[in-house]
This record gives sequence, structure tokens and C-alpha cells, in this order.
Amino acid sequence: MKSLKNRLGLFALAGMMTLSLAACSVPLGDAEVRTGEDGTLVVDGEAIWDEAAPDGETETPAEETPAEEPALTEDTGTLYEYYSTREELLAGIREGYVFCLDHTFEEAARPTVTGGHWPFRVSGEDTLDLEIRFSDLLPLEDEGLVSGESRVEVRLTSPEGETVYDYAATGADLEEDTVIQESVPLTPGEWDLEISFVFRSAGGSTPAALHISARCQSLTREDLSYLEELRLR
Repeated sequence: MKSLKNRLGLFALAGMMTLSLAACSVPLGDAEVRTGEDGTLVVDGEAIWDEAAPDGETETPAEETPAEEPALTEDTGTLYEYYSTREELLAGIREGYVFCLDHTFEEAARPTVTGGHWPFRVSGEDTLDLEIRFSDLLPLEDEGLVSGESRVEVRLTSPEGETVYDYAATGADLEEDTVIQESVPLTPGEWDLEISFVFRSAGGSTPAALHISARCQSLTREDLSYLEELRLR
């Protein structure tokens, strides 16, 4: 009888140890158990805890940090601003362009820029040649994608804060192919060119095309350097 009680006691103790180990998430049975390279205990490929954690505290394995992409160089052809490479942007500035966007949206797209500002400075009397061209632009409101009117807007503000040129095409106006050319006289000082556009391109056989450019006729070397610093910083 005493021997039977001893055996029953051993069985009970073994059962309690099994339950205790299972409660601690220690793998049992024939599961593959190994220590990973980062010190975590791995069961059938799943990390359970960090064996190195003090006082039995668990730690979640840190996510792997993605490798950094190589730095872009000037000759990679990577687009720098508004579908132009850095070299194309600099070449345009050297020709006097304070802004130039010229792109055809071959794929379905929803280009949006609201209240973008492109300041520039002129040291003497000058003229700004503005050109606005677009075709096959579609309003977004037809699909209920945005609130407010779709638009193409161009505004030029003088150093004194006066609006000297203001163009806006909104809503259904965008569906009309448009070509606008204006020459605006400039006085010395800091000017601000503000541009906004919100529209939709269907892509495919009727892609939207948008061209907005502003070119000064006679920027000085100092004005060009100033403009380069503004655009590239």
C-alpha cells in the first residue's frame, strides 16, 4: 500500500510539472527547439522569448531594419521635382525658368498641388513669360473624390503684396483644351508665384496633359544663384 501511494504521488508530481511547463509556454513533445542567432528560443520556427532577458522578462524580437537605399546621384535620371530630374531643373533655371511643369499622364492619375509657392527675385526691370496649356483634364467631382472644385490656378504677387496676374480654370472649364500665354512686367524685388491644380487623368488613349511655365527674360547671375539655392535647399 505504501509503495502504491508513493507511485501515485510521483505520477501527481509529474502531472503538476507538465501543467506548469505548459503554462510557461515551454515547448513539449517532439517540437523542434533551438536557440536562434539573436538569442531567442525558437519552437518550430516561431520565436517565443529572449533567453537573455533578465529575471525571466520577455522581450519582443526587434524588427529588422530595412537596408538603406543607395544615395541618388545627379545622373541617375531620378525625378527631382514635378517630373523633372535635378539636372533638368538646374538647366531650366539657367535659362530663366522660375517654374516649369510639362507632363502627360499616360496612366490614370489624380495630380494635386494646392497653394504651392515658388518665390524668385529680380534685381532690375524684367519680364515674366507665363504659359499655361492643358488638355483632357477631368474634374474629380464627377467621381465624388474630393470636396470643392477641381482647378488649375496661377497667381503672381508683386514685392508690394499686390496680385498682378491671376488665372483660374475650375470645374467643367478643365475639360476644354486651353492655351494661354502672357507677358508680365516685373520690378526689382521678391516676387511670389503661386500654383494649384486638382484634376483627374483617365490615362490610356486620352491621357491628361498639363504645362505651366514661368520664365524671366533677363535674370542676373546673382538672381540665378539665389533661385538655385531656393529650389535645391
